[in-house]
Amino acid sequence: MIQINLLPEELRRNTHTSPKALALLFIASVISFGSAGVTGFLWFNMKADREARVQIAQDQLDSLMPRAKYADSLSKEKAEFDKRNNTITEIASSRIVWTKKLDRLSEVVNRDVTLARHKIWLQSVDVDSPLDTKAGVVKVEGFGVGKNLDNPTNFYDDLKTDPVFNAGLAEFTAPTQKVDDKEIGVIPPEKTEFGFSAKMPAKDIKAKKHTAAPKSAAPAPGK
Repeated sequence: MIQINLLPEELRRNTHTSPKALALLFIASVISFGSAGVTGFLWFNMKADREARVQIAQDQLDSLMPRAKYADSLSKEKAEFDKRNNTITEIASSRIVWTKKLDRLSEVVNRDVTLARHKIWLQSVDVDSPLDTKAGVVKVEGFGVGKNLDNPTNFYDDLKTDPVFNAGLAEFTAPTQKVDDKEIGVIPPEKTEFGFSAKMPAKDIKAKKHTAAPKSAAPAPGK
């Protein structure tokens, strides 16, 4: 198709783009696309770097999780061990070794017979140790030779002051004494019947439970 421009030459519009405009347009395009490319490269590069760091941290966390669980299990086992150990220690500290006491009782009964300090013989040694909060009691009963009341009294004093026998015993009651009637044909014909007891310390289990019980939270205002 042929176009004819009838306008004067000075009014005719130039239909060709000048080289300067083309150069400026090219430079602007290069700068724009270059900036966009650099920005995109930096953004994707930083994103990849951050994702790599996150993955490394996640891998480290995954590798440490079994150790953390194992450490938690060890902490629980340690707490249970400490609890059992404290219980055993408490029982051991409050335990009375009766074999030592009976051996010492036998020594006290027999060691001083030749000196006539306490010529006695035992009828019974009874231990009453209830499971509740009541105090246990050790009862000793026997006889002394003759009408001399010093025999049971001296024996009582020797047991009461003996560090092995009185260990773990809280209180000794005063001995009761009674002169029995003379018996013909029995050696010795005259004897003094005696008896005394010693208390074992009792622990207030109910008080311990009350102390160990957690305190209830105070009700909120208005409730």
